[in-house]
Amino acid sequence: MKKLLLINIFFLNAICISAQDVDIVNSDSSGYVLLSTYEMAYGSKYKDLEKSLIKETKAGVKDGYDTCSLYRHVQGSQRAFYMICSFKTMDQFAKIMDVERDYSNDKQLFASHTDHILARVTTELDSPPPFVMFAKWRPGPNLSMSGFSERMTAFQKAFSKSFGACNEYIHSWGPEYAGYLACGFNNWSDFAKATAAADENVVEAISSFPVTGIVSHSDELLVRVYPE
Repeated sequence: MKKLLLINIFFLNAICISAQDVDIVNSDSSGYVLLSTYEMAYGSKYKDLEKSLIKETKAGVKDGYDTCSLYRHVQGSQRAFYMICSFKTMDQFAKIMDVERDYSNDKQLFASHTDHILARVTTELDSPPPFVMFAKWRPGPNLSMSGFSERMTAFQKAFSKSFGACNEYIHSWGPEYAGYLACGFNNWSDFAKATAAADENVVEAISSFPVTGIVSHSDELLVRVYPE
C-alpha cells in the first residue's frame, strides 16, 4: 500500500479564506480514507488488474488500515478501479507508511494512478455497498470554504434522502481540492428509483443558494469486487 504519490495542492490561492474557514479546516476529523484510482491500460484485461488489486487490497488491512475495499468502473469518466482504505488518524497512517514492502520487481498493470486522502465529514454507510454512486464537486475561485461546505452539506442531505445513505468527504491531501459523496445502492432498480428522487431533491437543495459556485462536477457508478 506504499504506492503513494501524495501532492498537497491545496488551491489556497484560488479560494477566499476567512477566519471561520480556517476553523473548519482545523476542526477535529472523524477519520480519513485513502482513495486510490488505477486506470485501465489500453488493451489490458480487467481480470489481470483486478486480481493484482485484490491482493493489494487485502495487504492494506495487514499493513494497518481499518478496512479496505475495491470497486470497478461501470459508468463514468474513466475505466478504472477504485481502492478505498480507511484509517482514523495521521499517526496511524504514518505507521502504515513505515511498513517495509518491496515493489521493485512488480509489473505495472495500470495506465495511471492517483492517491487522494479524504477527510470524513458525514458517515452513513456502515459497510461497503454492492454499488456506489461516487460524485465529485469542485468549487469556483470566488466561493469560500464555508460556502462550499454549506453547498456540500445540502448535496449530501439531498442525495442521502434519495439513496438512503451517503458518506461525505472533503479533500485533505492529493491532486485537487474538491468535495465528494459516496452513495450506496443494492441493484439497478434501486438506482433508477434513487435517480428519480434525486432529480427533485437536488434541485430543491441547491435552489436555496443564489449561485451554485461549482465549476465542475462528475459522477462515477462503481460495482464492488472486494469483498465479494
